[in-house]
Amino acid sequence: MRRTINALLLYSILISQSFGAIIEEKKDLKKNINLSSEYIFESYPNQELIPIRLIGSVKNSGLYHIPSNMKLTTLLALAGGTTPEADLENILIANDNNQKNESKNRKIDLEDILQNQNKTDSNLYPDDIVLVKNKTNIISNDSFRAASMASVILTTILTAIIIKDRTSK
Repeated sequence: MRRTINALLLYSILISQSFGAIIEEKKDLKKNINLSSEYIFESYPNQELIPIRLIGSVKNSGLYHIPSNMKLTTLLALAGGTTPEADLENILIANDNNQKNESKNRKIDLEDILQNQNKTDSNLYPDDIVLVKNKTNIISNDSFRAASMASVILTTILTAIIIKDRTSK
């Protein structure tokens, strides 16, 4: 009986340790992914380029030097596209130095632009910051991990109680 309970407790400890190792590996991966880079896209020599910072749920975030007439969809394509977690309906473009009559902060529904071909793509201006947010989950990853660990520990304890009850009869 004690051997079974000890084995189950050891099993639950090993499971919780492996969850911790997986979480640490994901943190290390995020650190490597978040390293930003600088990209220069020039179609012809001496072309006017504007700086755009692209951050968030894109494959290659960083500072982009792009032609002044480039649209948002083209920039996202040059960046390798968005990640599966990207919220295409809530892309934010901010710019404190915007000289045009555009608003300083714009919210873009890229999903709508891509589905309705008659809608115009968003223009980009020098020093724009484009943020592609993640979709909001109903349950956060941390909450899901905590619930999973709690269920493993609870299952182990209940199994030990049932084994003890059955062996004492």
